[in-house]
Formats: sequence, structure tokens, C-alpha cells
Amino acid sequence: MSSPEIASLSWGQMKVQGSTTTYKDCKVWPGGSRAWDWRETGTEHSPGVQPADVKEVVEKGVQTLVIGRGMSEALKAGIQRGLDLNC
Repeated sequence: MSSPEIASLSWGQMKVQGSTTTYKDCKVWPGGSRAWDWRETGTEHSPGVQPADVKEVVEKGVQTLVIGRGMSEALKAGIQRGLDLNC
């Protein structure tokens, strides 16, 4: 099973194939997607993506992970906190 494709992308709006929801930010995995609320894990532009953000999608079966850095590439994505992705 593959992840749904990003159907359209513009500033502050993402549409995912197979979903009627328009996201500001989203997580996508094989068979689904959901809104990505940065407040859930304390994600901010700096220090960036948190290990819990990555772990969630890896546990859903992602084999290749793509982390977008945003339209202005302001979101840091260097996961260097010793995250064990062998979930």
C-alpha cells in the first residue's frame, strides 16, 4: 500500500488525494492522512521537527519519509536526537 499523493499545494493549503480536508500542515502515511498540529509535540521552526512527529508516521508503515521544510524552508528537519525508528 502506498501513501496518498499530495494533490495540490499552495501557501497554507494542502490537499491530499482521497481526502476532502484542506490542510495547513499534514502527515501522510500508507492508507491515510491527518492534520499536523505542531502544538501536539512542541514543533516550532527551530529546533524543528520533533522525534514524536516522525515516530507516528513510521509506526503507520512508512518506508520512505519525506519531511517538507515549508514554502520558505524555515522548518528545521535535522532529527539528531538519537531517535530509534525501529518501531
